[in-house]
Formats: sequence, structure tokens, C-alpha cells
Amino acid sequence: MQIPDIKKRLPIAGVLAHYGIKMNKNDHIICPFHKDDKPSCKIYTDTNTYNCFGCGKTGDVIQFIQDKENCDKHTALKKATELANGNATKNTQNTDVMGIASKRAAEAENFAELFNRQKEGLPRSPKAQEYLRNRCLEELQEVGYNSGVNWKKLKQCITFPLKDKNGNIVSLYGRRITESNGHNAEYGKHYYTENRKGLYPHYPDKHTETLIITEAIIDAATLQLSIENNQYSILAAYGTNGLTAEHKAAISQLSNLEEIIFFFDGDQAGKEAARKYSEELIKDKACLVSTVPTPDGEDINSLFVNYGKEAILQLIEERQPVVQTHYHTPPKTAINDVQTHCHASPKKAATTNVQTQCIASPLKTNIPNKIIFTTQTARYIIKGSLPKTFDRMLVSLDVQHPETGIKYRCRLDLYEEKQTRKEAREASEKLDLRSDLVENDLSELTDLLEEYRDNQLQQTTEESNSDKALSIPEQAKCKAFLKKQNLIENLNELIGQSGIVGEENNRLFLFVIATSHKMPETLHALIQGSSGSGKTHLLSKIAALMPDERVVKFTRVTENSFYNYDEYYFQGKLVCLEDIDGLKEEALFAWRELISNEQLSSSTSQKDENGNIRSAQRIVRGPMASICATTHGQIYEDNMSRMFIVAVDESSEQTQKIMNYQSKTASGTIEKKLEVEAKEFLQNSIRMLKPLKVINPYADKIKLPPQAHKIRRLHELFLSFVKQVTLIHQYQRKRDDRGRIITEPEDLKTAVEIMFDSIFLKVDELDGSLRQFFEQLKAYILAKENPQNYEFMQREIRHSLNLSKSATHRYLNNLLELEYLSVTGGYQNKGLRYKVSYWDNVVKLREQIKEYLNNQLDKL
Repeated sequence: MQIPDIKKRLPIAGVLAHYGIKMNKNDHIICPFHKDDKPSCKIYTDTNTYNCFGCGKTGDVIQFIQDKENCDKHTALKKATELANGNATKNTQNTDVMGIASKRAAEAENFAELFNRQKEGLPRSPKAQEYLRNRCLEELQEVGYNSGVNWKKLKQCITFPLKDKNGNIVSLYGRRITESNGHNAEYGKHYYTENRKGLYPHYPDKHTETLIITEAIIDAATLQLSIENNQYSILAAYGTNGLTAEHKAAISQLSNLEEIIFFFDGDQAGKEAARKYSEELIKDKACLVSTVPTPDGEDINSLFVNYGKEAILQLIEERQPVVQTHYHTPPKTAINDVQTHCHASPKKAATTNVQTQCIASPLKTNIPNKIIFTTQTARYIIKGSLPKTFDRMLVSLDVQHPETGIKYRCRLDLYEEKQTRKEAREASEKLDLRSDLVENDLSELTDLLEEYRDNQLQQTTEESNSDKALSIPEQAKCKAFLKKQNLIENLNELIGQSGIVGEENNRLFLFVIATSHKMPETLHALIQGSSGSGKTHLLSKIAALMPDERVVKFTRVTENSFYNYDEYYFQGKLVCLEDIDGLKEEALFAWRELISNEQLSSSTSQKDENGNIRSAQRIVRGPMASICATTHGQIYEDNMSRMFIVAVDESSEQTQKIMNYQSKTASGTIEKKLEVEAKEFLQNSIRMLKPLKVINPYADKIKLPPQAHKIRRLHELFLSFVKQVTLIHQYQRKRDDRGRIITEPEDLKTAVEIMFDSIFLKVDELDGSLRQFFEQLKAYILAKENPQNYEFMQREIRHSLNLSKSATHRYLNNLLELEYLSVTGGYQNKGLRYKVSYWDNVVKLREQIKEYLNNQLDKL
């Protein structure tokens, strides 16, 4: 017998049994090679080795014998051969143990040899390989194929090994790849070798913290291809009734186990089995037990084939804890008992008993625009909707006799006590009812209507602040996209595919700002450009990439309109103002307060319960993100400092891109369906982003250019933008123990690259549109002879740069005020002559600032 054969057939547990040495529950023994007060020698049963942390002795089974017998290697090999063959005579009380171990080793060797032959046969079977490809399992390593030469019942099956706790193959499972008809009809789809034992894919590692149990072996094999970095241990049950005693015993030995996840099929049998075994294990194991909500008609492998591993990972994230629930008989006054699903924290949910009693409202509200309240005295019908303001309860009310059906109709404010008492009395007289009972009913009805209105408003608020639900395939597709490398570049490419032509940096900058609408720290942008430059079009296109339920667009805003919205209307929204040029100061102030303080507070008047006029406070809350547009080069400074400034590209190159796009659209060259698909995918991807907290360990490592205007505000904006870039990468970034996302250097580099133009605009004395005009003007003049002394008039520049008269006039006047130009002659009524008096080098300044920032980034 060769040395490898000896090692293969001789488990170290058998050697220990031969010498009468016992392992403790942590697989340690009292070291036989030195004086050992407590077990310090570690036994590794999976590799058949040992290591003593006291004396340092280590090795395999043969070395153990050599150390124990204090003999040479040749003698140790002879002893090991005897032990492997079950012929040892020393410690006869353990001979049976060794014989059993040797027999099991021999059986394992037979199954191992058989499975190896089946693995070798797999590449020779096109049919088996096609089956694995159709199941997306072609990358599996431990899979074989039995054509039917041996083990008749396993013929035409792909095979999987079942292993014992030492990792030996002790049984095989076969999954037939042909239909069960003809000569195969007697066998079915699934087959195990006789006296099935062992687990698939193997016994769970003893350090396992989270264990996923699947319904079938193919599902467990699929999970191995889906889960990376050994995040979970995997164990296959053998069908809906196949969680055997061996499974349960293996699970009971996992001392570090914190959670068991049942991921069974989505049919009724799978759901019932998951529920049954969950209840069993909750009693037996003090850990959290969860179930994965597998869609109807699906299993793990079908999900993998149809939607990819992202769908599987998404479902695992959405698992629900199984909570033991005890019930009790409610009091007779209860109208209805409702069992409410409880989301508990993972470690507490396993041992938490939940009993929840919900009393249904006596109001009948299932008929649109009608609320019915029935008592022993009368039937009360509210028609129409309830007022949304909290200072009145004005309703159209029918009071109906319970027997005759005769009605008394009125319109009253239930908050007006005198009016309510009067209507109760008149209704009682007409319907022949007791007035005090009707009055009591109306008082109870008022309380119920208040509660109902509060619940409706809260539900409306929650719905307005929640994203549209995505299907599992949609979630999986978006999550896979958000996990890809070069995410920012991929996003920009999709933005272009959605129909935004050119403006590569501006569109990406605005997109990132817009995605902040539901985040803890929102961002705001102001788009500057001349009339007809496409600023409103760019704003609308960016807004269209956000989820529809999150976007609020205004063409015009009156002075007090912001104050009159519901309290949480703007919260978590992207507010778009198409043109702020016409906004009055009061509207601009309200908008600025929503941005800065994240709420508006105003004093208003309302009636109290006695009908008296009293002052009250009305609040409209944020936070919100916003994008607005303007043609003005300079607006109120306090507004500008609170947001990023984006200058529309008004170059001739951008104009040509737009014209080419318009031509292709008109000719049908551009497929509009692809644009819609890109837009909808971006919307869904944004819906997948969660409003998490971010920590930036590099926040103090980047200093902005000291010559920037309002540098305190700019620095705050910069850090907020870095956080938003991090949040977009949330499916790629690490988290701390409090669940906060950690910013990486790449996020700062991306932020600087995207918002560099905005940073530069804060340094540059000229605003974006004016800077573009001045650079075009200088380029035009530099092409002339003696440019330093070249004089020009408005008409020449207007025609040469293809600008409107009003825009050219505005730009030239602004440059005059800032002393970049000077007047050299002419007349106001006939035209002035100008020349450039200050030739700044904006290119050099940009390079200096970029170098200043990049030097800091390189040190991160």
C-alpha cells in the first residue's frame, strides 16, 4: 500500500481512538508529546493533520504515530498500514472502532473512485453537457455523469457526491437528464445510492454563522455559483421531506450559528416544508430562522437561469424572520382581530413572541366618496371627501332611520358644537329618535372621522414618499448594473442613450445632483444660459430620468404658493423650476428657505373649537433637491451660494450635435424605443438607491482653491456632492459596524472631475455664459491683425458669433462693468466702438486649479 493510500484510508480520528485519546468539543486533545495541563493540540479532521500550540509538534497521521511511538518513519508506516487494514493489536478496546473506520474508509474510497470515473465521463457526453448548460451549471466542478454501465438506477444521470463529516464521499445522488418514459419509467427523476448517507455539498464548516438550506441538491449547486466570498454556508435537503436526522445532527454541532435561512421552492409543497422545518428548528436551535420569499412556480435554479444570480441575492436580502406567534381571545368589544406581520431585529426575532391585536374601525369606507357609520340608533352616511385642513370637519351628512330607511339630510361642520346639537335635535324630531343618542353618535363619528383622516393623510404622505415597487427581475438587473465597475461612465452613456445630446459633463453633474432627492443631504443646481440655449430642455430631460413619483415641476410660482402645500409634500422630491427669472422676491425667499432650512413656517388664522379666530402655525417641510434655470448672469447672491452653477454649452460644436440629432430623429434613424428603455432603466436604478448615511474619512484631505468666492459654502457643497457620489456607489462600497457607507478615494476623484467646472465658476469672476462669450470674442479678435489694438462694434460681433442683439448688448455691458472691455469711440445712437482691455488667461488659471486639486488627490 502506497503512502497516499494509507493516508486516504486512515482517518486521524481512528488513530486517536487506537491510542485511547479523546477530542473535546472544540477538536482539541491533551497533547501526548509534552506535559499538558489543558488541551493544546488541535486536530484537523478535514485534513487529517494535527498541530500543538504548546510544544509545536505538527504533521499528518503517519507523523502522529511516529511521535507517539517515538520510532522511525519506516516503523510508523508499518503501524499505519496495520491500522488502515484494521489489524492493529494495541489498545484492543478500540479495535472495533478501527475496523469500522477502515470499512467506512474503504467504502468512501469506492464511491470516490466511482465518482471520479463519472467526472471523467462527463466531457464525453454531449447530452449531459447540454443539460448542464441549459441549467447554467456548466461551471460546476464536482459533477459527473453515469451513462448506465454501472449502477443501473443511476444511468443517464448527472451525479453529485454526498460527503461525511471528514469530507469522504459516502454516497451519490443522481438527477436523470432524460424523460421518465419507456425503460426509464420505473426510476423517476431522482435517485440515491442504497443506504443513503452524507450531506451535500459537504458538512457545514463548524464556524458557520449563517446557513442556507435548499430544497434540492441542484438548488444547492446553483447557490454555490451565485454566492461569492463564502458569505453563507449551504446545505441541501433531499426534497420537501428530506431534512434528515443527519442534517439536524450536523446543524446542532454549529456552535457559532446565528441564522438558518430556508430557501425552498415557490410552490405550495416548498412553502409548507419550509414552514414545517422552520418551526422545528426554532425549538431546537437558539438562533434566527428565516425563509426566502421564492416567487410562485420558481426555484433557485429557475431564478438563476431566467434572471441571474442578482435575483437570488436580492431574494436572500428580502428574507423574512419566522416568528412564533401566540394568540388570545380578544374582548367582546373588538370588531375584528388581525394578525400583523412583525419585522424584528435578526438576533431578537428568533426568540420573540409576538401577539398583535388590531381593532378594525366601525367606519365602512370601501365605497368611493361614501363613509358609513352604523349604530343601534341610526345609520350615518358621509358623502364626498373629508376636508384636508385640520380646523374644520365640514361634511354632507345623511341620518337614516335603521328600520324605515327615512333620511334626514344636512351639511354641517362637526367641529361646531352648537350647530351639531341643533342638527341632532332636528334629525331626531323628523326620524322619531332620541336626541341625546343621536348627539352621542355624532360625537363618536367626529372622533372616528378625525382618526380616519389622519390615517389617510399619513398613508398619502408615505405613498408620495415611497418609490414604485420593482419586480424581482427588475431589481436584479438594476443591482447588477449598480455593482459594475466604471459605474459613472456607464451612467453617462445611458444618459446619452436616453436622448440628451452632448453636454457630457453637465448632464452627468445634474444627474448626480437630481439623484439626491431622497437622500439625507439633498443638492441643488442652477442652470445658466441665454434664451434659446437649451437650458430648460436640459432641465426637463434630466427630470425625466428621475422616478416619476419623485418629480415636481413648476413653470410659474406665485408669491405665497410654497406656503400652501401639505406639510410633507416636498419631502424626498426633486423640485424643478423651469425659469426663475420671473419669480418675485417673496417666492425666491420661500424657495431659498426650503433649500437652506429644509422647512417653511408661516403664521395663519383658523377657528378654534368654539368658533373663535386664532393664530396658528403652518409648516411645509423638506428636504428636497432642486434644479432651476435662468437667463440672468447674476441673480441674488444668497441664492447662488446655496447651489451648484451649471453653464449650458452654447458652443457651435454643441449646436451641431443638436442639429445632427434632430435630423436623425426626423429621418427615423434614432430608435425612440431604445431611448425610452434607457430612461426607464435609469429610473429603476435610482429607485434601488437607499437613503443611507455616509462617512468620509478623507473629508479634511482636500482643500478647495482659496480664491474661490463664498468658499465656506462651496466647501460644504463639495463634501455633500462627494457623499452623493458615494451613495450612487452604495452597492460597491464597504460599510462600518453602524451600517454607514464609507467614502473611498475614487469617490473624491470622481466628484472633483465632475464638478470641476462648477468649482472653477466659483473662482472665475465671470459667470458661465459670460465666460463662454468672452472666450469666443477673444478667439475671434486673436485671428485679426494687431489684436491688442483691434476695435469692433456690436454689429460685427453679433454677426460673427451668431448671437441675438439683446444677448450681445448684455454681454458687452457686463464686460464693460467688469473692465474687461473699454469704449474707444462711436456714439450711443449710432453704435460704440470697443476693444479688449484685459486679456486674462483662463486656460492657465484652469490648469493651475486642476493641478492644485489633483496634487491633493494623488496623496490620498
